[in-house]
Amino acid sequence: MAQQEMKIVVLGDASVGKSSILYRYVSDSFNQFPASTINASFYRKLLVSKIPTNLQLWDTASQEKFKSIIPMYYRNADIIIIVFSVDSISSFNQAKIQVEEVRQKQEKPNIILLGNKCDLHNSIKNEAEDYALEAGYKLHWVSALNGQGVKQAFTEAVEDVLNKQEFKMKTAQSQVIEHKQLNVAKKELKTGCCK
Repeated sequence: MAQQEMKIVVLGDASVGKSSILYRYVSDSFNQFPASTINASFYRKLLVSKIPTNLQLWDTASQEKFKSIIPMYYRNADIIIIVFSVDSISSFNQAKIQVEEVRQKQEKPNIILLGNKCDLHNSIKNEAEDYALEAGYKLHWVSALNGQGVKQAFTEAVEDVLNKQEFKMKTAQSQVIEHKQLNVAKKELKTGCCK
């Protein structure tokens, strides 16, 4: 079975834990002293589920001077993960702004929201859940510190994309079969009456 390639881009305000989440997902450990991301960082991980998938994980910088180039990173992304910190309403508000920016620049983006630092007091839980429900995006509560929910969030996001791709492929195949059957029926009609 051929390996799939999937591009996942992680966005979010500064200090919400984007790099820590990716480090946790890739290495299953916590980097206590991560360096600030300058421009973008790139990780790879092979996820073996029903279809082996080679994940390209993009960690974007959130400093103001890099904001203009961020859309370049999420162009052609299969999944866009937008991270906020559960103890920061401003990071949640920034996440909502980023959702709108992505929606303006990309048709039908596959956006996943991650509320990081769920090991802390979650002061915005209800507001975040209401927003995700209203906007139609999945929301996962995760902790890069202890790993809670990180692997599950990525695995579910990837499997959702794979399921959508499989559905599209089956739909396209059934349309081709129906078209061929229709052509055969037309030929039979043409040849049947002129003997």
